Amino acid sequence: MAVQDPTKQRLLEAAGEEFAEKGFELARVRAICERAGANLAAVNYHFGDKEQLYREVLLEAHRCGLDPASEPALAPLSPADKLRAFITHFCEHVIAFGGADSWQTRLMMREIVDPTPALEFLVRESIRPRFEQLKAIMREVRPEADEQRLDVLCFSVIGQCLHYKTARRVMERLIGDDRYQALTASYLADHIAEFTLAALGLGPPAASPIAVAEVRS
Repeated sequence: MAVQDPTKQRLLEAAGEEFAEKGFELARVRAICERAGANLAAVNYHFGDKEQLYREVLLEAHRCGLDPASEPALAPLSPADKLRAFITHFCEHVIAFGGADSWQTRLMMREIVDPTPALEFLVRESIRPRFEQLKAIMREVRPEADEQRLDVLCFSVIGQCLHYKTARRVMERLIGDDRYQALTASYLADHIAEFTLAALGLGPPAASPIAVAEVRS
């Protein structure tokens, strides 16, 4: 991956904090530049204007630090193993990245709850390609399913993964911080994959710790 220009990276981080705290309308370019230790012209130079800066910050938040080169090679795998690999990759990079209080999480939650016109851009450029990848896998898993069924199957997988990120504060209060911290990304990936494959008839009931090992054997 190409090395990011340090000033541009500082602007992205500073803008992420500013937009996450205040939203697009109330965030100010001057305040972003002050946070980044950059002059006002730097935003125009690197991004063009505030709207384009916001789009780039949303993309950065959605990437969760992900290097596209780290995408797993799915082609040689069976449909069930493709689904497991997708879930594992999703959990390791979405659940494990940052935390409930990171600007990335706060900004994404703000955009989802109170969307701006930039959401259309984010869906087109970043969210839809990953959704279509999951849908293609699900189509292999359930070739008899119609488009509506495939959509909700994909949403079920995504919802399971995101729930551990977005509902973290509630979960900590339900089970305690120590028990929540024990739910590592790898543990959750195994659980979600096991649960999903069982529901699709591709694995044993998700009832015991040995089920994951049995599926993989």
